[in-house]
Amino acid sequence: MTEITRSIEILEPIGQVWKHINPQNWTNIFDFVQDVIGNQDGKPGVGTQAMVVAGENQELAVKYNVEITEFVENEKIAYKRYGGPLSGKGVFQLKPLQDGTLLTRISCYEDDLSEATIQTLCHRMETDNEKIKKSFVNIK
Repeated sequence: MTEITRSIEILEPIGQVWKHINPQNWTNIFDFVQDVIGNQDGKPGVGTQAMVVAGENQELAVKYNVEITEFVENEKIAYKRYGGPLSGKGVFQLKPLQDGTLLTRISCYEDDLSEATIQTLCHRMETDNEKIKKSFVNIK
């Protein structure tokens, strides 16, 4: 098993950050997610399922399923990934800070990943965290 954890401080209140990490917004905050199919109109919660289409382009796209296993509004979304490569679990966790929000992301993979794959996934997580943080600048 391999686990990767990255955190970033965002100078916005939890409620604003929470709106960004909603699975319906994953195409906006993750460079590798092309589409999230399922529950487009409903509010996500425990048991919500969707198919994620991810990859650099359509030719290399992979599909996998996600199911929300824990959902605490303005605090935590936990989900499992299955039916594709890199099966495992993921977590978005929010904690209030004096001047904003701490976003922590955890990805656990069922397999022992190679060092090169771990480095790629770490870099991608850090890039996506920065993208989330910078998205608030574009809103104002």
